[in-house]
Amino acid sequence: MIKKLLLVASICLGMQTAMQSQVGAALNFDGANDLVVSSPHSVLTEYTVEAWIKLNNLNNQNIITATDNLGTSISASHQIKLVSGKFEHYLYDGSARTLTSTITVTTGTWYHVAISAKNNGKMKITVNSNETVSAFNIGTIWQNLNKFHLGGNAIGVGYFNGELDEVRIWNRQLCLEEIINNKDGEIATTAPGLVTNYHFNQGIAGGGNLTVVSALDDSGFNRNGTLTNFALTGTASNWVATGAITSGAAVTSFVLPVLSINPSATLTCTGSVVTFTAIGGAFSYVWNNGSTASTYSQTAFTGSMSASVTGSDVNGCYGPAAVVIVSVSAAPVLSNDLGYFCSGSSYTISPTVIFGGPITSYTYSTGSSIISPTSTVTYTVSGTNAAGCASANTTGTVEVCGASGKALNMNGTDDVLNTGILYSDFTSSWTFECWAKSPSTPTSGKFNGPMYGANMGIVWDHNTLIYRGSATVQDASNNFYGASFGSLLANTWYHLAATYDGTVLKAYKNGVLTSSVTTLGGLSAASGGLTFGKHPTLSQFWDGTIDDARVWTVARTCNEINQNMNIELTGSQTGLKAYYKFNEGTPAANNTSIISTLDASGNNYNCSIAGFTRNGATSNYLVGAPFNNTLNPLCLTTGINEINTTNPFIIYPNPTSTILNIEVKEQAQISIVNVLGDVVLTQTINGLSKIDVSSLKSGVYFIQDSKSGKAIKFIKE
Repeated sequence: MIKKLLLVASICLGMQTAMQSQVGAALNFDGANDLVVSSPHSVLTEYTVEAWIKLNNLNNQNIITATDNLGTSISASHQIKLVSGKFEHYLYDGSARTLTSTITVTTGTWYHVAISAKNNGKMKITVNSNETVSAFNIGTIWQNLNKFHLGGNAIGVGYFNGELDEVRIWNRQLCLEEIINNKDGEIATTAPGLVTNYHFNQGIAGGGNLTVVSALDDSGFNRNGTLTNFALTGTASNWVATGAITSGAAVTSFVLPVLSINPSATLTCTGSVVTFTAIGGAFSYVWNNGSTASTYSQTAFTGSMSASVTGSDVNGCYGPAAVVIVSVSAAPVLSNDLGYFCSGSSYTISPTVIFGGPITSYTYSTGSSIISPTSTVTYTVSGTNAAGCASANTTGTVEVCGASGKALNMNGTDDVLNTGILYSDFTSSWTFECWAKSPSTPTSGKFNGPMYGANMGIVWDHNTLIYRGSATVQDASNNFYGASFGSLLANTWYHLAATYDGTVLKAYKNGVLTSSVTTLGGLSAASGGLTFGKHPTLSQFWDGTIDDARVWTVARTCNEINQNMNIELTGSQTGLKAYYKFNEGTPAANNTSIISTLDASGNNYNCSIAGFTRNGATSNYLVGAPFNNTLNPLCLTTGINEINTTNPFIIYPNPTSTILNIEVKEQAQISIVNVLGDVVLTQTINGLSKIDVSSLKSGVYFIQDSKSGKAIKFIKE
């Protein structure tokens, strides 16, 4: 019987002990050195910090502080503290900012305290649903926080002495209605913007809790707080009960405006205007650009851009921001090609995409990418990429081979053709002729030309004016002479011919005799071999393109030059020493396998190619000269710069600005030639004829009788 009574007593005592043991519902701080440090935290430029707080004394003390690795005694912001018997909100935005609640507090009473702030907005502190708002705006809130300290001493105040329950940290500024809705219960786990959530429902209230050294974070971010210096036994510096609210008491979810943005995502082009619309029926809106309308427009910039909007209810409570990311495609940029092909075939335009591709469609000014022009054509093309972004027009050129086929470009750096022809192969008479063009007009400071020999040649650049853009010769007395080709423009094809009959040096441009010079006779006995594109002794190279180059051991006449300059020769003509058509390569293509250009005269003076890259649009084979198959009917007996007042006919008035009277004894064909050697008018006249020259530019002109070859000068005013 006694044993039974002892057993019953033992069971009852165990039941009583179990009933007296209670799970902790709050955490007590002793005010000496107790501290809870949160796990690493992110920067909060908009925040709400709330807690239930019970004070054991009214000493000035720190309760919750955001800090960095320097600790709260040096770095502090986002802070709840007690100063002079009132709760105070402190933050740092470059200056110390404080806001004090109007509520006077007492010890032994639970108070719900919430502080909040937002960049460029207001500070707030709420105590037991009584909100105080700053009269001033703050700036940019301190950016260096990486943790929160609960209870630790801070700037100007000591350690916290009291109890904490339901500590929550948010990354948004809660409105008063949401704070009131949430304060009397637990948010079990997560809520929009909740980044730390300590319930303090751990350990045994007042029991031995030496192993319960962390305050668990139920926000889902696992920012557990480490307990430091707590006794973790007894009624102080330990887990305690009861808390401010009943553990497990649920909070009714606060309904915030939930917004979305239309378009939810988009792909657009740089410079386009995108209009965003907030969807969700909020009472008011705030966009990231400050707009408060339900829509706003933004000009797209390259890369990506975002739009965000928050919406408030009628009480001014803002929900989480809706965000949309817009991918922005730059307008594509094209580089057009310089094309080459020969008449009678077709060419495919192939622009290059610099960036902004791939291109889904092209628009050609020619109507198609495949063209078959009969002469050189300039065209434009634009491209549109997958985002619908269109490039600006880019211009390209397709050059069309005529009867001349191809030509050879020299880069002016190291390109040279070695003909194998010796200067000793010439006695006295000779002719050099070729089609030539250069990107630059003849200039000083250089010594080069397309066919530049030691004692004869066609010279382009020279320091001495009389040899610049001239036919040159060195006579047997070693005197140098130059006969000018007249004006030579950049990027213009010219047929140039230099002839020497042993006494007279003549220069022809496009079949027109431009000048002649009488020498002392003969030809110097130079040594070495003839090269094209280079000075005979200096490392000076010509920058230009050469075509249909002919070397003769006879002095060709004006008519012979005229009759053959626009056609390719058979190669069997008398006196033809060497003939280079330059038709071996494909224009602007890879021609690296070609190591020589062929002599079409049959004399086997094939030129070795030195220095040429033979790939691309320079230092390579290009489109040939523009043979036009039209014979120039004009062969002057003297150069146009030498014509005097010899009168094959009568002209008057001279000068004239409108009508020129020409009187001849019998029917004649006359041509009017400008100082460049270009025929500007051809007409058949008989007796007295009146010619309207009002359309001609002012300057010097020459009237040539096609039958006698004689000419007279007149001036157009």
